This record gives sequence, C-alpha cells and structure tokens, in this order.
Amino acid sequence: MARLKLLLNVFTKVVTCVTVGAAVYCMVFFPKITFGVEMLWQILLVSFLTSVGTLLYTDSISQKKMKVMCVIHYLIVNVIVVVCGLWFEWFYLDNLPQMIGILIVIALVFLVVSIVSWKQAMEMADLMNARLAEYQRKKEE
Repeated sequence: MARLKLLLNVFTKVVTCVTVGAAVYCMVFFPKITFGVEMLWQILLVSFLTSVGTLLYTDSISQKKMKVMCVIHYLIVNVIVVVCGLWFEWFYLDNLPQMIGILIVIALVFLVVSIVSWKQAMEMADLMNARLAEYQRKKEE
C-alpha cells in the first residue's frame, strides 16, 4: 500500500510539472498550436509510465546504490519521453532545437520532482523522529 501511495504521490507531481513544461515547450516551439483532448491522455500516460520508475527505489539501499538508481531512473525517463514524444509527434528527431528543448524539459521536470519528493521525505523523517523521541520521553517518565 505504501508503494502505491508513493507512486500516486510522484505521479501527481509529475503530471503537474509535465503540464507546465509542455505549456512552456509549446509556447517556444509551437506558439499557435491547439490541442485535442488526446493530448491530456498522452500527458497522463507518459507521466504514469515515468512515475513507475520510482518503484525501483527501495528503503534499504546504500547511498551509492541510490545514486546509481537515480541515474538509471533518469535514463529510463528520457527513453520513455523520447519514444512517446516521437510516437505522439510532440517533436521530431531532425529538429535539433526541439530535441534539445525536450531534453531540457525532461531534466527540469526530473529535477523538480526529485527535489520536492526528497524534501517531503525529509520532512516525514523529521516528523517520525520527533514523534519517536516524544514517545521515548513519555515512556521514560
């Protein structure tokens, strides 16, 4: 249940950041574009597929393995977004500025989601430690 909650938590962050990233990307490369409802489903699908990568992480791995997993997750996210983006025709391989733009958007979304998730995890750890300390203090009294 905790893994599903984590997945949904990350998914909501990814959808939010991808929507903002897509809006900025489209303003730059396709300023006059109009979207059909299929774009919403595409964003949801790609956001879900990239969020599944969070299941790679486990609670009991070393910091070195965590860094390796983060790099692997980032590479997987890039592959998913590029393959889906080509399939959905969000950009074209022969257009270098578009490719650079999408890679920048991917990096920024990954960075923002990672930082926000890390901060939330640290806040939760601090809260749990504070409650544990309070429980131990009461138990000693």
